[in-house]
Amino acid sequence: MQDALRSHIERKIPLTDEEFAATMPFFHVRKLKRRQFLLQQGEVCRYESFVVGGCLKSYHTDERGDDHILRFSVEDWWAGDLDSFLHHTPSTISIEALEPVTLLVIDQPGLEQLYREVPKMETFFRMLNENALIATSRRVIADLSLPARERYERFLTTYPQIAQRIPLKDIAAFLGITPVFLSRLRREQAGF
Repeated sequence: MQDALRSHIERKIPLTDEEFAATMPFFHVRKLKRRQFLLQQGEVCRYESFVVGGCLKSYHTDERGDDHILRFSVEDWWAGDLDSFLHHTPSTISIEALEPVTLLVIDQPGLEQLYREVPKMETFFRMLNENALIATSRRVIADLSLPARERYERFLTTYPQIAQRIPLKDIAAFLGITPVFLSRLRREQAGF
């Protein structure tokens, strides 16, 4: 687990062995079973979570009970609700395990202390959040401007490693289309 986190961090910033050793005590292992929640809508997000293994979905449930999936988090990705985490406000999303998940989690006091003890980690998390903001902006633009077929093709191109791991109803909710329409798109793509 430590090797996965170190490799992930070092793709953005270099760490000495001493810096990495000082970083690890702030992270704790958390395991979730399939369908177990990391966070439920209305709770305060207590952790930023690095996915070591498994798959999570982050979604908002509206007043009608419809789920709107914001993102999927698989190995080498992060999961959490940054607004709730930083401001200690009720989350507007739920984060649920689609399969058994192993995480390395850090709480806010630990993160603040980590920034003081290993200043490079503040740079790492700033870069992480910048990249997340860019990805979210690109997704919103695509959702607003692309037809459903192109959104689906973009999903397959962008996330080839997870498309087979996620139920079709969740892919449809991510794309903002019905499962029936997604099935039709898949049949057309397969040439039927």
